[in-house]
Amino acid sequence: MSQIRYEPEENCPPLTAVTAALQILIPNTISLVLLTALVVRAAGESDAYLSWVTFTALVVTGAGMILQTLRLRHLGAGRLVVANFNVPFLAVCALALSVGGPGLLASLVVASTLIQAVLTFRLASLRLIFTQTVSGIVVMLVAISAMPFIIGRVVTPPEGESTLVFLAPGLAALAVGVLIALQDRPVWRMWILTITVAVGMLVAVPLGFYDTNPIAEAPWVSLPLYPWPALDIAFNADFWTLLPVFVLVNLTGFMKVVGDLSVIYRASYRRQSAVDFRAVQGGLNVYGIGTFVSGLLGTLPVAAPWSSTAVYIGFIGVAARNVGLYLGVLTIIAAFFSKFLAVIVAIPSPVVSAVYIIIFAMLFVEGAKTVFTGQIDQKKAAITGVSMVMGLSAVALSRLFEGNVGHLVSNPIVVGGAVAIAMTLIAQMPRLRASTLRIDLSPASPAAVDEFLGRFADKQSWTEEGANRLRLVGEEAILSLLESGKEGASPQKRSLVATISPDGASAELEIIVASNDAIQGNIEDRMAYLGQDQALEDEQELSVRILRHYASSVQHRQYYGIDIVNCRVTDNQRERVR
Repeated sequence: MSQIRYEPEENCPPLTAVTAALQILIPNTISLVLLTALVVRAAGESDAYLSWVTFTALVVTGAGMILQTLRLRHLGAGRLVVANFNVPFLAVCALALSVGGPGLLASLVVASTLIQAVLTFRLASLRLIFTQTVSGIVVMLVAISAMPFIIGRVVTPPEGESTLVFLAPGLAALAVGVLIALQDRPVWRMWILTITVAVGMLVAVPLGFYDTNPIAEAPWVSLPLYPWPALDIAFNADFWTLLPVFVLVNLTGFMKVVGDLSVIYRASYRRQSAVDFRAVQGGLNVYGIGTFVSGLLGTLPVAAPWSSTAVYIGFIGVAARNVGLYLGVLTIIAAFFSKFLAVIVAIPSPVVSAVYIIIFAMLFVEGAKTVFTGQIDQKKAAITGVSMVMGLSAVALSRLFEGNVGHLVSNPIVVGGAVAIAMTLIAQMPRLRASTLRIDLSPASPAAVDEFLGRFADKQSWTEEGANRLRLVGEEAILSLLESGKEGASPQKRSLVATISPDGASAELEIIVASNDAIQGNIEDRMAYLGQDQALEDEQELSVRILRHYASSVQHRQYYGIDIVNCRVTDNQRERVR
């Protein structure tokens, strides 16, 4: 990836921001219009409904991207977030439309979306499920399952046309795109998507694959004539039959968005930063609102964050928030300009597919980086390998089932994600033997935690060197939180829950502080600062250096009102004996 020229909080010149937004607008609008059309056509709905869906999807998605740039307490991720169709809903939305039309679809989307608000509010409680490994697996599954769907449904040669000639524009575009991707030249990479489309069009036009008749016939500005679909609130048999399917798919979509927002957060900064889950929660709230409004409007679920944002940022080198603002405004404007949409829709499907092969290929890499960041152990490798294989086998598995179950099992994201969650929960079984300490966070906390950890070490027969290592990590973690709490200057009482569980010759220490956002800064980021130009206060630097030296790994997750620090400590002498 190229160097980030502008981070989210930095002032990006308007011309640069608009240019970056335009580069994202074209491929993102193509995919949004393409995916919505695929679903509507697969369900056999009318052209009038398709025009309604296209218009509302663009408006809701544009508004969602604008809201994501906000940095309000519980609304918005505060950064550039490219939104699009909610991919896990592709098949089930087509099924709902074919069974009961737009009214049934609207009711199912609204009803199943209500669960999102609860999940977002309880995100900290779900930390053992939506881990970094699970998030990365889901992102990789999205990348490898979306392209076969797009190519299989769209890339169809006209009758009597040579397949090789039909694919020539896409092959030329892909070849040039791959060649640019292999170059270590940020200026070229910044324009990779634009150049890829341009090369494809240069080949497509002489071959007669760019049909300009729909462009000439399309009005410059228009509004859909389709009436607003009403919610089907009859709660009939079709509703209750499909509701469990929609709830499960919505859970999968929620899991995907958690991973997407985490990937986007990491990709938005020059140096690797720990994810601030308060930004993830804010982004999830916007996502929930977008899906809920989509249901009320009787359109397809859109405004879902796409982790391909990380790919766009890597190509254009700009992650500034105002890019998202301009992108959202341009997307809303595009909804009214039928002529512009006709120009985009007329781009040959092989050229579009070439663009998305490049995007989803890089997206797969982003997912892999999310999974394999930090320590790679046997558990993480097993969860990743089995989940990916099961996800890729989803279509074959679906042939063993019929009806709604078959539709659900055919989704690689659902199957792979479910396997990843199940294996993650099994891997968390040692936590059932965890010891727990509940106290207030205060200057007396280090002594109480030290005694707590000492009892654990004695019970597990740790060596003296291992016990001292464990107690030192616990003490410095508490001191770091105490020092961070002073920066917040909050008069609120802060409660602390410390749990520790054995894992062979190691132990997992988790410290939870309910602080009403009193904790400022992130321990992981402070560890990354060491050895760089940024300076830490002497006491902070000492604590962080001790943690980095004695702990195998340290994670600090920050949510609204809750901070969670996880440390893994190993008794090296016991490890050598084993």
